[in-house]
Amino acid sequence: MNYEKWLILAAAIFSAGIITGLFAPVDLIADQLTGLEDTANALESISTLGIFLVILIKNALVLLMAFVLSPVLLIYPVSSLFLNGWILSAVGVLFAREESLLAVIAGILPHGIFELSAFVIAQAAALSFGMMAMRSVFSRDARSQLNANFHHNLRYLGIGMALLMPAAAIETFITPLLLGKTLGI
Repeated sequence: MNYEKWLILAAAIFSAGIITGLFAPVDLIADQLTGLEDTANALESISTLGIFLVILIKNALVLLMAFVLSPVLLIYPVSSLFLNGWILSAVGVLFAREESLLAVIAGILPHGIFELSAFVIAQAAALSFGMMAMRSVFSRDARSQLNANFHHNLRYLGIGMALLMPAAAIETFITPLLLGKTLGI
């Protein structure tokens, strides 16, 4: 399976999570929302540069963990794609109800263009590598292709990681300004 098909699969899993989040009862993710609030409260005491670094490192670790753990039945990349889509849309629905759809767009779109692209690109690489690693356990032919597959997908992981830099910068420095203007703060 070529990388483009893995990219489509990753986008489909993420989209399935988004659709689920739009229609699932909000109380199903109440624990996640509490975690998000705790994280937001903890970030209030950190400098802007510190927030940038926390966002960048956290997101990079998520992508790296998905890639490294992908050979374990693809559990981490699949669940990460689905759950992140679900949480993103569920939080978006709640925020739109409390504030406005414009506030949701201002809070997600500017950095989301980079961050969500990075996420899907890197998760597609994790899916591709994980599947090849699992196949290599049972197939000599797959074993001979594993090294090339690893290096091929490592490049896409690198692209995803590189996209995290502008995403974190926008999320740290621009998104708060846009949200402030949108919310009248």
